[in-house]
Amino acid sequence: MVKLTKSLLQVLGWLFFLAAFGSLILYFQNRIDSIIPSATFAALFGVFLTEASRTADKQIQRSKFFLEQSLSGFDHAVNLLSDRNNDRRKYISVARRLQQSLELSKNITEKEHKIILQIEIDRYRHQLWEILNPDDEHITSAFFYGVSDPSLNIDEAAKQSSLPKIGEPKDRISSIHSLSSKSLFVIWNFMEFPENYADPLHNTFSQEQIEALQLQHKPLYEYLQHKHKHHSIAGKLHKLLDKEQ
Repeated sequence: MVKLTKSLLQVLGWLFFLAAFGSLILYFQNRIDSIIPSATFAALFGVFLTEASRTADKQIQRSKFFLEQSLSGFDHAVNLLSDRNNDRRKYISVARRLQQSLELSKNITEKEHKIILQIEIDRYRHQLWEILNPDDEHITSAFFYGVSDPSLNIDEAAKQSSLPKIGEPKDRISSIHSLSSKSLFVIWNFMEFPENYADPLHNTFSQEQIEALQLQHKPLYEYLQHKHKHHSIAGKLHKLLDKEQ
């Protein structure tokens, strides 16, 4: 909308310039009696070009504002995971912040700002890969269940994920600490596919994507597969197939 306004002001400005030039020719040809129309059109030409320039400056400042806000959001999101935690609430917060920041980035209009955005996103993607490096012994399939000991067997990790932690109500039947697959979907897509991003919190991994993870990120693949087949309630593991029967 701002771009359209700027272009329209420029077009109107140049139309007044042509009108001023045409009026000046008509005056020298004695076809009109006064030079006032030419002077008026020339003044309007200046007014519209000045306003177009002012509008362009506003557009640049607006684009810069959204760039700064987007980068601030990405930075905050990555910092939440910089200690390599597996806190479910933090992962949800990170996913929401990434989604919001990507949404804000759609309002960036200046080419230079878009280039800066892409450079910084690549940097944040690299940082997230370092945090969730699948080759690191700390990032296991049990890690995604939110347990304190990522070396646990995945079945045991699933059981512990539904037990209350220190400081949580002991009478709670089930306390889920496993990482949300929806939040992981947002984070994974930010790491792998920064473009064509739409409503990530309403989506989850497709079976095709899960199969691809078997080579790309085996711990995450094992976690999603395990969670698809099991459900942890009050420290006990149940197969979903058994539940259906």
